[in-house]
Amino acid sequence: MDRSVKFILCFFFLFSATEKGLAQEKIKAKIEILTKKLDTPMADTDRVDLLFKLNSALAANNPEKAMEYARQGFELASKIGYKHGMMLCINDIATIQLDIGKNGEAIKNQKKALALAQELKDRQITIVSFMNIGAVYQRMSRYTEAATYFFKALKRAEKENDNRLIALSETNIATLFIQQRNFEKARYYALRADRLFKQLDFKAYEAKNLEMLGNSYAFDGKKEQAKPYYQKALKLYLETGDELGKAVIYTQMVDLYSDDPIKQIDYLNKAKNIWDRIAPNNLNAIANLGNFGFVYLEILKDARKLGLVEKKLNLDREKMVADAENYFAKSISLSEQAGITDLVFQLTLPYSQLSEYKKNYKLALYNLKKHIKLQDSIYSQEIKNKIASLDSEREIAIRDKELQLNKLEFKQLWLYGILVVVVLSSVLLFLYNRYRIRQLQLKSALKQQQTEQLNRELSYQNQLSESELKAIRSQMNPHFIFNVLNSIESYIMDNNKRTASRLIQKFAALSRLILENSTRSLVTADREWKALKLYTELEAMRYNNSFSYSFKLDESIDLKALMLPPMLIQPLIENAILHGLIVDNQPDAHLEVSIKKIETGICVMVKDNGKGFYPQSNPQDKMGIKEKSIGIQSIRERIEMINLQNQNGTANFLIHPGEAGKGTVAMLCLPNYYLAA
Repeated sequence: MDRSVKFILCFFFLFSATEKGLAQEKIKAKIEILTKKLDTPMADTDRVDLLFKLNSALAANNPEKAMEYARQGFELASKIGYKHGMMLCINDIATIQLDIGKNGEAIKNQKKALALAQELKDRQITIVSFMNIGAVYQRMSRYTEAATYFFKALKRAEKENDNRLIALSETNIATLFIQQRNFEKARYYALRADRLFKQLDFKAYEAKNLEMLGNSYAFDGKKEQAKPYYQKALKLYLETGDELGKAVIYTQMVDLYSDDPIKQIDYLNKAKNIWDRIAPNNLNAIANLGNFGFVYLEILKDARKLGLVEKKLNLDREKMVADAENYFAKSISLSEQAGITDLVFQLTLPYSQLSEYKKNYKLALYNLKKHIKLQDSIYSQEIKNKIASLDSEREIAIRDKELQLNKLEFKQLWLYGILVVVVLSSVLLFLYNRYRIRQLQLKSALKQQQTEQLNRELSYQNQLSESELKAIRSQMNPHFIFNVLNSIESYIMDNNKRTASRLIQKFAALSRLILENSTRSLVTADREWKALKLYTELEAMRYNNSFSYSFKLDESIDLKALMLPPMLIQPLIENAILHGLIVDNQPDAHLEVSIKKIETGICVMVKDNGKGFYPQSNPQDKMGIKEKSIGIQSIRERIEMINLQNQNGTANFLIHPGEAGKGTVAMLCLPNYYLAA
């Protein structure tokens, strides 16, 4: 299930989780004892503390009842001016509001908790409030603010030498790195936290951190390495009776069994039963419904899976089609009500595919248009998120440098103290220490060189990221998208369902390939080759097959083992079609795309027999090669970045007229990138 709908969940609210470390039976017994105490006379402050304890015990399994007790506690504490009780209760109210998707109210109440903690000079609650505010901002996709508060919490926790809060902060930082797809760094922080949780024997927090380690592998495509972490987390959730944690793990486990539809449906049902009972409006409950629809769609498209499900679960095709449609419709409706645009965007494409499978082409076209309409806004948000992620990475680098400088200053003070003693006692020892200082200075200079090299690499990576973003935006321009959609609509109106269906299938497949490829720096060559073929075929259909085309591959090249930078070749094909082949309507217009092996790597050639190559010496010639608008300049920038990173200069790009001045030949040569064995 390579396009399942998932949310990263690791937002720690320390004081709302105080009862999670207990076994389920102990929690029930404690709730029963505390509930009975409510009927006995007691001081108002004691009643506030009792309501807070009840809220904490119920938070994981009955958030609605927990919210009721937290509100009662806050109202009573406010009435009697018991600020410590107000602080604890408002913190838990914000926690539950985040769980049910009320982010605006959660951030407002969490800042009230922070203000009370600072007023009471409670350093521990202040640190917790920093973490909780960061967690709300992270859920709102405001990663810069989230990183600011997480690092404030970590800095304060280290100052207080509180290992529990240090570990919680490091786990939250790991989630930021997962969201920006820096999985190695995420695992670094999560493993540091794991060691501390094991020392402290905090099973509830250890389970959540193990879940993050599983996510760092699963979202990196390493499903087998993710599985043991998910299984360990699930075991701890079962021991502690954390129902919400169990539901999230069940949903994550679905992705690990893409070849076993029986297990997938079993895990989805387990998660759904928990969400329906505890928090049906939780964002992950909505995502789980969408996963149901997607899994059913994948089963319907695979005869082997469909036969297995019909035999083992007694689910026939008609019922699965109806259920899948209901799951998609309900999850999209709930997502729109909650304002989760990203989830609506992810669900409308498979819903369009399901409608096309049912031969309901109008509904398929409606959902496809909705998906395309949301695409620009989603990508705009993704760009903002990427900038925020880079900013978060900068803050992390600053913190690492501060730690290194602090260690260096400590060493220097220690050496200077020894130097004073040596001067007073012996010239020989003084000379010996001078030798040691020189050695340390040499090491410091080496570290400085390493830091400068790292900064240069980061600069190259940032430039390459900017170039890749330009390529994403030029990959499918609005004219192409809407011309294809208008063609589909025209075929539907003409009752030419077969051609409309082919167009929808090809356009959906191309959209999916482009979106998936755009999230990676390198993709397998067979995926990029397939995307190029689909794009060329759509352009040919759009221009009434006014040109022919061919794709040639060197037999010695294994596309599945070869990696290519995504979205690098398509602008050359677009240039050849728009500015060469369709200009003069020549009857023998032909496009040829080929890949051949060379000594240093591979060469991709895009050749046409169209209008021909015209350098930009004549600014009035609007039919020449338009580098900025079509993407040639972006290709040159990416080639430059590839050569800077590889330091061997094997990548190059040439464009020149064809034979006898007819047509244009574009040649793109790249170094070999192979999948790890």
